[in-house]
Amino acid sequence: MRHMPTLTEVMTPFPQLVDESTDINDAITLMAEKQFNHLPVVQNHEVVGLLSTADIKLAQMPGHKMTEFTELTVGDICRRRIYLVDLHTRLDEVLDKMSAEAWDAAVVLREGRLAGIFTSHDACRAFSAWLQKEYLPDDDPGVA
Repeated sequence: MRHMPTLTEVMTPFPQLVDESTDINDAITLMAEKQFNHLPVVQNHEVVGLLSTADIKLAQMPGHKMTEFTELTVGDICRRRIYLVDLHTRLDEVLDKMSAEAWDAAVVLREGRLAGIFTSHDACRAFSAWLQKEYLPDDDPGVA
């Protein structure tokens, strides 16, 4: 029987996080420097939201409720409805739920505490590695 990959094998462990009171410009700088598209948002060490580059772009569009974008904090624009998943959930279950509910990321918890993040980018990277392992010969020079 073949092995079902677990979240621990494909997630980004110990992700960078920000407090909801963090200035939005500081979060943007951090995301650019680290080349992240998602940041878990915490309040008192508990995950309360998720900030993505898409959320930032949406908040920068005309008509946002705040008049000055630079006055915003992470808590003002992060999404509060997020997909929280236990570290031991089977990977196929996570992928099915992400697909069915159009989640672009899952915040991974271990005993209720932040353990990692699993994004659509992580899913693509893992699927690519699986395809290469499954369908390309071991001696193929094109395999990275």
